[in-house]
Amino acid sequence: MLGLRPIIIFFIIIFLVLLGIGGFRYWVKSKDVTETVKDRVITWVKEATNGTYILSIGDLHIDPDKQSLLVSELIFEPAAKKSGAGTSFKFRMENLLINNVSISSFLESSLLELSNVTIAGGEFEIIQGSDKPETYLPPTLKPEKRFSKKGLRGVKIDSIQLSQLDLTYKANKKGSTRLESVHLDLYDFHTDSLLSNSFTPLPVKRFRLAIQNLKTELADKEYELKAEQCIINGTQHIQAIIKDIELNPTAGNSLESIAAKTPVQMDVYQLRIPEVVIDSLDYRAFLEDSIIRTPMIVLNKPSLIIFNDRSRPLSTRSKIGKNPHQLIQQLTYGLDVPLLQIKNGAVTYNEKNKEGTAIGKLHFGTITGNAGPIQKGVETKGSLELDLEAHLMDQVPMKAKFYFPPGGNGQFTVKAAIQPFQLAVLNPVIQPLARVEIRSGKSHQLNFTIHGNDQGAEGRVRFTYDNLKVDILKEKEPGTTTKRPLVSLLANQLLLRTNNRADDRKDHEFLVREERDPAKSFFNLIWKTLFEGIKSSSGIRPKDAKPA
Repeated sequence: MLGLRPIIIFFIIIFLVLLGIGGFRYWVKSKDVTETVKDRVITWVKEATNGTYILSIGDLHIDPDKQSLLVSELIFEPAAKKSGAGTSFKFRMENLLINNVSISSFLESSLLELSNVTIAGGEFEIIQGSDKPETYLPPTLKPEKRFSKKGLRGVKIDSIQLSQLDLTYKANKKGSTRLESVHLDLYDFHTDSLLSNSFTPLPVKRFRLAIQNLKTELADKEYELKAEQCIINGTQHIQAIIKDIELNPTAGNSLESIAAKTPVQMDVYQLRIPEVVIDSLDYRAFLEDSIIRTPMIVLNKPSLIIFNDRSRPLSTRSKIGKNPHQLIQQLTYGLDVPLLQIKNGAVTYNEKNKEGTAIGKLHFGTITGNAGPIQKGVETKGSLELDLEAHLMDQVPMKAKFYFPPGGNGQFTVKAAIQPFQLAVLNPVIQPLARVEIRSGKSHQLNFTIHGNDQGAEGRVRFTYDNLKVDILKEKEPGTTTKRPLVSLLANQLLLRTNNRADDRKDHEFLVREERDPAKSFFNLIWKTLFEGIKSSSGIRPKDAKPA
C-alpha cells in the first residue's frame, strides 16, 4: 500500500493544477475581470487626456486559450462640447481584436505592451473648432474605484491595422468632407506623446493611410473630380501620393457633344493627372487651419483638354476676376505652396468654327516647369509666377513666363519666345477657324511681352520670317474646303509681306493694344493681343498698332 501513496499524491496534485487552471480561466472570463479591464483603460484615458476625452466600451470578450480580447463598440470622444479654436476628434470602432496578449498585463502592468491590434469597421471624425478664443474647461475628475494595485500609465502597440474606416472632416464654416472605406496602418504606437506636457506631432513612428476611389462633385455638380487612390506615408516627414486623378463633366458624353448642348459659348474641360506627389505635408495646418501647406507639389504628366463651340450663341456672363491668381483666392481651403512642379504635361484647346463644320486644334506638349508661390488664406499674399517650357504642336520648342503680382485688378505679365519653325505647323488651328492655309514660310523669331489687367492689355510683338505664302479657302460642302485662287493671289501679292527678315529696313516689332471683352477669358485676351502683333508684322496693320 505504501508504494501506491506517491502515485496517488501525484494524481491529486495534477487534478488540483487542472482545477486551478480551469478556475483561473473561469475567473478570467467572469464579469468581474472584464469590468476590471474596462475600468483600467477608461480611467487611464481620462487621466492621460486631463479629462478632455472619455472612453466607453460596449462588449468585451476575453479568450484565455487564444490569449485574445475582442471589443465591440468602442467610442473615444470629447467629454463635453468644445467651443474653442482647437480641433477635436471622435473615434467609433465597431470591432477591435487584440491577439497575443497576456491577460495579467491588462490587470496588473503599469505599461501595457501589445503586439497587434486589428480594427474592422468604424468612424473617425475630425471637428475643427471656431475662430473664437478657447473657452473649454475640462470636467473635474471624480475619484473612482480601482480594481488593480497599479494604475495604467501607458500603452505601447507594435502595429494597428484599421480597415473599412469612414473618415469625416468638419471644417469651421466650410461644411464637411466624408471619405468611406479608408485603410489606416499605425506602427510603434506609444501613448507618452499624448500627454499634454510631452506632445509630439503623432503618437506613432510611422503610419500609412490608404483611401480608395475618392469622388466629389464640383461647379454645381457639372463636374466630378475623382481619384483612384490616395496614399499618405510618414510621421514627421509626411508624403502624399494621389493616383489617377480625373476631372470629367457629369454629363458623361464627349466634350464636343457637351459643348454643343451648352446654352452659350463656354469652355468645357477634361483633366487627367496620373500621379500627384505632395512632399512634407503639414497635416496639423490642414486639420487645425484648413490650409494645405507643403514645400512642393509635383504633377506628373497632367493632361488638360478644353473644348469650345463657337457655333453656340455668344455668352454675356462676365469672366472678370477669373484670372488664375484670382481663382486661387476663391478656393475653399487655404494654400501655402512655394513650388508647384509640372512634369511632361499637355494642354489641348479645341474650337469648333462658327459654322459648326470644322474643329481647330491648338496643342502644347511636353510641358515642364514650375509655378509658385501659390498662397491663399495666409498672412502674406505673394505674387504668382509660372516658368514653363513646352513644344507647340508637339514640334516647336518654346518658353513662357507668367507673372501675377498681388492686387485686385487682375494685373499680369506674360513673356514668351518660340524657336524657329515652319509656319505650316499652325494649319490645324488656322485652317478650320480662319479659312486660311499656310502653303509655305518659316518663322525665324517670334517673341512677345504682354502686360494686362481686367480692362485690357498692351503687347510688344516681334515676328520675323521669310517665304510666307497662303491659300484663302472657302467651304465647298460641310467639312470640306477648296482654294480660292484669285483671292489667294491678291492676298500674297498685295496684302501680305512675303518676307520680314531681321536685316531688312521694315519694322519688325510692333506695339498693340486690346480692350478686354468681359465675356472672354484671360487667355483670349492674350491671344487677341498676340494675333494683332502677328498681323502687323505680316503687313496687315490694325489702326491702333504702331512700330515699337
